[in-house]
Amino acid sequence: MWWVLHNDRGAFAARGVHGQTIYIYPTAQVVIVRFASHPVAGNAANDPTSLSAYQALAEYLMARESPGTE
Repeated sequence: MWWVLHNDRGAFAARGVHGQTIYIYPTAQVVIVRFASHPVAGNAANDPTSLSAYQALAEYLMARESPGTE
């Protein structure tokens, strides 16, 4: 299924029930793909860490590409 994450950067994701994810962050021009095979179907246990990690990585990469950053 596709999920709109309703953040200020327009991120969205395709999510599988065993942890598979395609996280798309258009503003940062980032796509993160996670292959997974969690034994329990459902993403509720992973969401608090994985979704924030994807966003943090995209924000970090976007900041590195801004003019005046090293």
